[in-house]
Amino acid sequence: MKRLLLLLAASVLPAAAHAEKIELVTGQTVRVAVPDTWQAGELSAPPPGVPIMRRNLRYVTKSGSNDSVMLTLVPVPDDRLADPEALRIMVEEASQQFVAASVEGKADLKELKTGRATGFMVTFTDANLVGKPPVKDDYKSMTSCFLYLGDRVLVSATIFTDDVNGQAYAEALRLLKSIAFAQPGDAI
Repeated sequence: MKRLLLLLAASVLPAAAHAEKIELVTGQTVRVAVPDTWQAGELSAPPPGVPIMRRNLRYVTKSGSNDSVMLTLVPVPDDRLADPEALRIMVEEASQQFVAASVEGKADLKELKTGRATGFMVTFTDANLVGKPPVKDDYKSMTSCFLYLGDRVLVSATIFTDDVNGQAYAEALRLLKSIAFAQPGDAI
C-alpha cells in the first residue's frame, strides 16, 4: 500500500527543475526552469556571416522519449504585441498553415499566462500519424505557442510529442510557463 501511495505521489508532483540563464543579443537575460528530466539538445549552427538576432534553443528528454521543445527568443521592433488581441491575431494567422493536415481541422487557441507575460498556444495532431507506431523525431502532435515577455521580446515555442496527455508534455508546458526575464538577485 505504501508503495502505491509513493508511486501516486510521484506521478502528481512536478519534476524537479534547474534554472538556465539565456543571454539575448539585446543585453537582456531570460531565465527558464528546465525539468531535471530534460537536457539541451542539438541545433544546427547558422551559416557563417549571418547575424544572429535571435536565440534558438532545443530541449529533449533525457529518457530519449519522442518529446522535444524548441524555443526561439526574438527581439521585436516595438510593443505592439503587448496588446493581447494583436498577439492572438498573429498566433491565429501563423497557425493556419497546420490546420489542413490536422485532426482538429481548426486552430483552437488557448491563452497562456505566466507572471507578467501573455501568450497563446494551439495544439495540432497530424492526421497522417494517428494510429501509427511512434517514429523518432516524427511527432504525432505539436503545440505552437507565442508568448510576449514584454520589453520587446517574443518567445516562439513549439512542443513536439506523441502524447499530449503524458508526463513529458506536462513538463514541457511547465518549462514554457517558467520563461521570464531574469531579475537582479535571481539564483541561477
